[in-house]
Parts: sequence; structure tokens; C-alpha cells
Amino acid sequence: MRIFLTVPIFLTAASPALAQNSDLQDASVRENDSAGDDSRFYLLADVDHVEGDVGEGLEYKTTFATTGVAMSKGRFSASASLPYIVSTAPQEVIVNQGGLFGTPLLGSTGSQTGQVKREGIGDLSLNAAYQLPVSGVNATVGASVKLPTASQEKGLGTGQVDYGVSGQLSKKMGAVVPFVGAGYTIVGEPDEFETRNRLSGTAGSHVLLGESSALTASYSYEQSATTGIGDSQSLNMGFGTNLTRSVRIGVDGAVGLSDAAPDTRVGLKLRVGI
Repeated sequence: MRIFLTVPIFLTAASPALAQNSDLQDASVRENDSAGDDSRFYLLADVDHVEGDVGEGLEYKTTFATTGVAMSKGRFSASASLPYIVSTAPQEVIVNQGGLFGTPLLGSTGSQTGQVKREGIGDLSLNAAYQLPVSGVNATVGASVKLPTASQEKGLGTGQVDYGVSGQLSKKMGAVVPFVGAGYTIVGEPDEFETRNRLSGTAGSHVLLGESSALTASYSYEQSATTGIGDSQSLNMGFGTNLTRSVRIGVDGAVGLSDAAPDTRVGLKLRVGI
């Protein structure tokens, strides 16, 4: 069946909610203090696999293998990460990971002719966050930039810069740490089609298990970057624990609640202090 695509479509491909990667080693579950002034540095490695569809007969399967570095000093933290993408998707789908969430973009106006496998380096993401010196709650503000290092010709990126800002509130109540977060992404607009900026939000809770482990459950929402499709909603679950004082491992996953969300996402995360 020939399917003609007349509008660009953004969908959430990987939706670790704004706080989904936060665990009890992060500001959202620490007591609200400056966490010391010593600088700390980390190596990061993540693998995420996402499956979903952007319409009848338009399924995609994408794996992101991401490496990065991070640092923290007092209330400030920053990170840089770069994914390697392997994806099987329709010719018209642009596989794009960046901003607050990774998203595939259905962005050409041709006819569907079959699945295409493509792979290569994705977009470079730069992130920074600051824990505000307020009492009673943990309040964090953040900013992110996605730089277009992915190949636009291969359909691995849009070739544009995205900017994002976010905020999160959490409060430790014994072993439970509820949180809420919101974000806004300024989406770079390619010449070939129109996009719009996106609002996103999350709500959930960490449950602390001992001194070094935590479970996380959350709901996430992301506004579509085009009027051609509905917004994305998903449920997220995660678990993180320390293997040693300097090595932390985590697993997480998500299931889509809306047609625009990926059907499933699973991930494995590793952080090593240096």
C-alpha cells in the first residue's frame, strides 16, 4: 500500500522523563545542601532500544549506544553525550535524539517504499543544571543544547540546533521522594518543513532502598512538535544501584500510553567515577 506523507511528524522515541535518570546519587533525592565543593567527574555509557510506529505499516526499531562525560561541583552539574544510532525505519523517518527527549521525525513528503537500515553518529547533547539554594524542597533548573553532528543525508538528524530549559521540584519524605518537572524545547526548523516548539512534563516518585539503591516510577508527557499528530504520553520505570563506591548501574523502561509514543523502550545505564 502506498502511503503519502503530507505533513512532518514528531514522535517521542525515547522518553526517560525529566527526572527518570535522577536517582539517589543526584540532587533530586539528596538533602538540600551544596553537596560539598569538591569537583567530581564521571564517565557515562547508556544503551537504549526503542520500538514503535508512526502509522499503519510505518514501524521503526532504533538502538542508541551513548557515551559521555559528566561533572559536578557543589550545586552545579554538567554533561556532554554523543549517541551512535542503529535504526531500521521507513525512508521518510528521520531518527533524531536530542533536546529533552530523543524523537524520530517523519519529515518528507514522498511515498512509503519500505524499511531502510541506517546507522551513524547522532547529535551531540550538552546539558547543565543548578540546584537552587531554597529550603523545604529540592529545586533544580537546567538547560540543554543539541548540536547537529548527525548526518542529515542518512536521516539521523535534522541538521538544526535545538535548545531546551527545564525545572524540577522534589521533596524527600523518608524513603519516598516525589517529584514533578517541566521543560520547554526550542526546535530548530529545517528548510523543508515546519516545526513548533514543545512543552513537556513529568511526575513520579523515587523509592529509596537502603543507602545506595532506588526505584523510580513516573508519568511523562511531551507536546508534539507538529500539528499533524497527537502528543506523547508514557509510563516509565527504573532501578539504580551502586556496584562499588565509584560504579553505578541502572535499568529502565517505558511503555507508551498514546499513539504518538513508542510502544516500548528499554535501557541500561552505567556511570563510573574517575
